Amino acid sequence: MIINSAEPDRYKFTSDIGRILDEIDVPYDIRQYSDIPDISKSNYNKIIISASPRGDDIVDAHQQYYGWIESTTRPVLGICAGHQIIGALFGSKLIRDEQSEAGLCYVKIDKQDPIFKGYDKQFSVIQNHNDSITLPEDFDLLGHSDRCEVQVMRHKSSPICTVQFHAERWNPALIQNFIDLYK
Repeated sequence: MIINSAEPDRYKFTSDIGRILDEIDVPYDIRQYSDIPDISKSNYNKIIISASPRGDDIVDAHQQYYGWIESTTRPVLGICAGHQIIGALFGSKLIRDEQSEAGLCYVKIDKQDPIFKGYDKQFSVIQNHNDSITLPEDFDLLGHSDRCEVQVMRHKSSPICTVQFHAERWNPALIQNFIDLYK
């Protein structure tokens, strides 16, 4: 399942994720953040939470819809806004307008992880964020950039991984690695 973390009329980030899943022959459907079914009773075996257009204050406004993440056993990948929402759920602080990045940037791997299969120790990404997060206590830092301290993180005991950058735009192999990790 892909969860659209943006407003209902904005599907540009979910359509890019859908294109990647189509290319690797993974079935999916797209659900709006405010219309998430009871995850514990659903047939979804993996969940990807999309980015959202720059300027949306979705972390505060939409966080109430994502409480299920704290107890799910299903693999979850958060991208950009999804990364920030998940971080906030687990106690990170939202850093507003201090670590903004836009355009092509480089992420440096701090800790090797299967999510990086096929990636070099430093790789290029597309960024478009004003806000960032601190590392929550229950997560390992996997990667950072020069301006953003928490680019990639993974929960220490749950199958949750998040990225600040737009993997759906520039790093489709990372999304495939997430899918492959939990077959």
